[in-house]
Amino acid sequence: MHLKSTIQALSTLLLLQTTTAAPASDIASRSSTDMIEARGECTWGFICGVIKNDPKSNRSLQVTNDWPKRDSGAWKWIGIGGSSTAVMKDADGFYVPSGCRATSVDDVLVWDAGKWHKINDLQEYTVKIIC
Repeated sequence: MHLKSTIQALSTLLLLQTTTAAPASDIASRSSTDMIEARGECTWGFICGVIKNDPKSNRSLQVTNDWPKRDSGAWKWIGIGGSSTAVMKDADGFYVPSGCRATSVDDVLVWDAGKWHKINDLQEYTVKIIC
């Protein structure tokens, strides 16, 4: 089993054990990844969000390690082909400038321009940004 899949399964079990007082409908409506929130820190200190800038991008990518602040003290730039791990331990989101197109490397995911996009600690995305 892939490490992140194993961690996701464990977090689901942990969630079920720690939320027994919550209505079953509430638990059923949330995925385990909803429970892993972006807070500027890694889950359990070592499971961290990662954002990579695809080598086919044509510009640097702005990332933040402190969602929801996203102010200039919390964001960094990662160059083409770079990774958030080079500039921060845990990435919580990235920004797609207006007039740009951001997709996953397989073009399955498309992120809206002119917005910040949140990730959680169980996610690792490679973003292709074309402006």
